Amino acid sequence: MTLLPAELNLTDLFAVIVDAVVACDEQQRILLFNKSAEQIFGYTQDEVLSQPLDVLLPERFVEVHRRHFAEFAASPVASRAMGERRPIYARRKNGEEFPAEAAIVKLQRAEGRLFIVLLRDITQRQRIESELRAQAQQAAVAAERSRLARDLHDAVTQTLFSVSVIADVLPRIWERDPEEGRRRLKELRQLSRGALAEMRTLLLELRPSALMEANLSDLLRQLAASVNSRSGVEVDVHIEGETELSPEVKVSLYRIAQEALNNVAKHSNASHAWVALTTRPADNGAHGTQVRLVISDNGCGFDTTISKPTHIGLDIMRERAAAIGAQLDIRSAVGAGTTVQVEAVL
Repeated sequence: MTLLPAELNLTDLFAVIVDAVVACDEQQRILLFNKSAEQIFGYTQDEVLSQPLDVLLPERFVEVHRRHFAEFAASPVASRAMGERRPIYARRKNGEEFPAEAAIVKLQRAEGRLFIVLLRDITQRQRIESELRAQAQQAAVAAERSRLARDLHDAVTQTLFSVSVIADVLPRIWERDPEEGRRRLKELRQLSRGALAEMRTLLLELRPSALMEANLSDLLRQLAASVNSRSGVEVDVHIEGETELSPEVKVSLYRIAQEALNNVAKHSNASHAWVALTTRPADNGAHGTQVRLVISDNGCGFDTTISKPTHIGLDIMRERAAAIGAQLDIRSAVGAGTTVQVEAVL
């Protein structure tokens, strides 16, 4: 047995469907308003029949909706999701606005075309999604605080402990061997400066807005000092050009440099690293500023033809570069170090 579409009783179907079903003619006059629509909008069917569809819309969206409705009516498309260009909002009888998902279908009848809108109130879903996002953000903050606490203990606390030990024995060393005393005093000075740089870097993580306020060249020098203090890797910083960058670009470049230098400290077995930031007018007559950030080291490197270095944060750096429309290039070879280059025209 085959059931033809014409044999379906759409009135019964619309009566039990859980979404709001609103049918109107080409003049956007409401011809059908199911039970779910009554519950969602607060109107009875008798109150809205023959009324313009505008009564269900926030006033600020009425003109836009009329234009989109006319475009859909004139197009050969039989159905489409509403809200492809902007979020959908509807209005209840009491004036309350609510977010919605909706789709529209047009049917050809002998008396003319019929337009059917299926609409779902997503207020509760958005509330749940918002709560889940807030919970995820809280979990991320807790995880970040835990990481900062570990870094504080592993880096700054241990450095300050070393400072304390050297300071305690320095007077006796100096009395016994002034030359050794001077060497230890230099070491004490380096450790103190390193601990200060590391502490400043950690404070930036606790107050991200400071990243946007600070100069990128200062941030890179501070980052280099922090890495040197933590790992012993000498990091030279070279800055060429002084162009004010947007906060988004500044933070992205800083994070890429941070990820790259962390990889140097943890994985490269390098003794030296270099950071170069260059800003200059764009080449080839293009408008804007050309920005190039290069982080390189003299470490062990890796074979790029067989390695998939996602474990060293390549994905993170790619995402950061893509966010500002920059190109990321990573070059490496076994025994020849690694170079990370980010370049963009802003």
